[in-house]
Amino acid sequence: MDRISLLPNDFLLHILSLLPTKDVPATSLLSKRWLNLWKLVSKLNYIERDDNADHVGFVRFVDRSLLLNTALVLESLDLKLDQQCNDVDVGFWIITAVKRGLRELSFEYCYTIEEPIRLPQSLFTCGTLVVLKLQNVSLVDVQFPVCFKLLKTLHLDEVIYLDDETPKKLLSCCPILQVLDLDRAENDNVRKFSITVPSLQRFDYYGRPGSVLVHMSRLHVVTLMISSDLLHQSNASCCVYSQSIFHQLEHLEFCTCETEWDLLMSLLQHSPKLRSLKLNEIHNNVCGYRTLHWEEPSTVPETLMLVLETFEWRNYRGRTECRERTRKFCVETCKASKGCDVFSPSQHTTGYHTGREISYDHGVGAFAEGID
Repeated sequence: MDRISLLPNDFLLHILSLLPTKDVPATSLLSKRWLNLWKLVSKLNYIERDDNADHVGFVRFVDRSLLLNTALVLESLDLKLDQQCNDVDVGFWIITAVKRGLRELSFEYCYTIEEPIRLPQSLFTCGTLVVLKLQNVSLVDVQFPVCFKLLKTLHLDEVIYLDDETPKKLLSCCPILQVLDLDRAENDNVRKFSITVPSLQRFDYYGRPGSVLVHMSRLHVVTLMISSDLLHQSNASCCVYSQSIFHQLEHLEFCTCETEWDLLMSLLQHSPKLRSLKLNEIHNNVCGYRTLHWEEPSTVPETLMLVLETFEWRNYRGRTECRERTRKFCVETCKASKGCDVFSPSQHTTGYHTGREISYDHGVGAFAEGID
């Protein structure tokens, strides 16, 4: 018998969990020791690419694999589907997993499939879920209240809701939620997306048309990537502080696709413990060529001068003269910080120091100022 086969089951099952689930059953041919091990794997992943010609075979494999699995608890189920699937088939897979005490579900239904899929009601009463990630899913038919008493991480990517109340009801049933990742669809049926989650510590928002109202003060990390469509609608808004202070916020990433400096300054003023700020054009100028125009604020938030340890600005697309004014402001602001030394610019620096710093990256890197 080979040495690997002498290892305890826990070790072997961990090895099997690292393999694509479609390859795991084949290990039963190795020896009697491996004959039934594949049925005990608690982390399953099923991926169907859009070039898969045997969709029926894929569905049958998932059916059989889930039915034969005998793990005491199903730790995770990862479904990535690039082809349109029947609601009944997907529903059967999820119902089966939920009955096994599912702890993590990642469901990715390809964006190119026009009709969002509907998931079974039993998913929304799964009291064992800790992580739930949904993409291109419809929640229109979900019956409330739902039960996510253990849920800590929730990703809602291109999800369709019934109305403004749906997200409110959903989040109100997540009493210990810590991480919320929201990427809104253009027509998700929600005019004002209200978020009130006292336990939330991280919020990542990828903006779409509509308004977002956030009530929380315990956040540690915020990522805001707001589309120009959102920011230029006359009735659109993104209120991320709502008369409260982010007492615990330490890391902020802000998309610079549009020049919403007032919003950024407000965030800085309301984040007394902010240690890391990253500005980045995430959308890669999706609205066509546009020159970013930076305006120096009339007042500098104390956070920027006294607390901030790391400042990164990537993919700056402004004019040369505007870039120099931006550079001067950043350097002078950090000079005002107590105990900071500003080093000479480095034209080709792409990495960032671990100490106090200010970095600027334009192409291969226009300048990088380090503050020890």
